[in-house]
Amino acid sequence: MQKMEDISKLVTGNLEPEKRKEVLSEIHREPEQKEFFRKIKVSWAFMSSSRRMPEYQVEKSYQELQSRICASRSGLRISRVLRYAAFWVLLVGISGLMYYMGKSSLFNQESQLQYTSVVADYGQISKVVLPDSTVIWLNSGTTLTYNNHFAVDNRDLTLKGQAYLEVAKNKSLPLIVSSGDLNVKVLGTKFDVDAYPDEKQIEVVLKCGSVELSNSKIKSFKYRLKPGEKADYNSESKDVAIKKVDLNHYFSWKDGEMVFKDTPMNEVLKTLERKFDVEFEIKNPTIYKSVFTATFKKESLKEILDYIRYTSHIKCTITDNANKTKIVLN
Repeated sequence: MQKMEDISKLVTGNLEPEKRKEVLSEIHREPEQKEFFRKIKVSWAFMSSSRRMPEYQVEKSYQELQSRICASRSGLRISRVLRYAAFWVLLVGISGLMYYMGKSSLFNQESQLQYTSVVADYGQISKVVLPDSTVIWLNSGTTLTYNNHFAVDNRDLTLKGQAYLEVAKNKSLPLIVSSGDLNVKVLGTKFDVDAYPDEKQIEVVLKCGSVELSNSKIKSFKYRLKPGEKADYNSESKDVAIKKVDLNHYFSWKDGEMVFKDTPMNEVLKTLERKFDVEFEIKNPTIYKSVFTATFKKESLKEILDYIRYTSHIKCTITDNANKTKIVLN
């Protein structure tokens, strides 16, 4: 019964972080628990999507059942068992009903995956802990997507934007980050992927461990990175360039810092647009020919613009409207 309770908490997101790894390991070791876990996840997803019984009604029903059984501590322990037993009986009943109504494909077709997306809006940096204890920081304007079988029979992630990942080690189940047709495969490591949809260049920077780059459309495409290396992948030409880099330059963003080192001005402006959710309008194209070097931590947008104005001799005019702040550079 304790294992059922732990699995139910894992599915509903109520399991303590320190127990997630232990429960997931048991699920991987025992086929019966793995199958139980899969069915419960699908059943829970169905109940959540149907919204026929709001969570507060479920909780209220449980509380009423507890008060009717016994007010003593032992009674409470029994009622908790009955609570979970009643819950899973309800799930099994729904599953059977769906089957006999000819709508059991949700439960019986493993190919029908459901997806969860985590979004870091412009102007924000988000941190997420996945079911396998992998920790991910998402930079502004980034979307991370994974399916409901994550950490059970796959660790597949789809990334649009920039993310820093500290991947939990699992030799039997490698984690794969996909950005367009580029796949980054890892077992356990720390690395950064910069893959915004509006950029043709994808950057992968490895801090420690090992990652393998592959292409979903080109079988012969295989590259392996070593710690301290950066791969620049051109999504149009499919070319890859690998070189040694200063790691601090690429990982500082997750701590709220912006580090520019001889960075082309167009890249600087795109970073500021995502960071502060603003829009730049360039009146003088020669601005794109300049490079910029600076490190910012807690400076405001105005302070950064003043620094750019002073060091790069660029005039800035800020215009506020109902939708988004626009900054004209000339």
